[in-house]
Amino acid sequence: MSLTDTLLQLDANKVEEKPTKEIEIKRLSRLAGKKVMFKCQALDGQTYGDIQRMSIDISKKGDFKDIKIFETQLMTCVEGIIDPDLKDEKLLKHYNVSTPKALIKKILLPGEIADLRDVIDKLSGYESDEDEEDVKNS
Repeated sequence: MSLTDTLLQLDANKVEEKPTKEIEIKRLSRLAGKKVMFKCQALDGQTYGDIQRMSIDISKKGDFKDIKIFETQLMTCVEGIIDPDLKDEKLLKHYNVSTPKALIKKILLPGEIADLRDVIDKLSGYESDEDEEDVKNS
């Protein structure tokens, strides 16, 4: 059977579904006295591209200056976390912030943000170097 035949047998709607995963934020779980789980979802290519463009610092002359790594992590989380709803007005008001990005910075530590970004990256099909080595050695 050819690859084309195999692809034609797949349910097109299921192929388009974005993978999700729940991740426990252990520090918040300890504070809450129960599991605090963040549900993450894969991002599409357009959203990834937009995040990357926002995170590149270009000089007035058009020269590359810097990549804002933390900004990339924050925006990946803003777009990839689907529960809790980071736009929920009650949540924003409770933490005295006005944006989902400010909320993430307020409730999560930098390492937790990086961990969630890593999960979203993997859900979106980006593999770590270790995963690539496993594939190359197969």
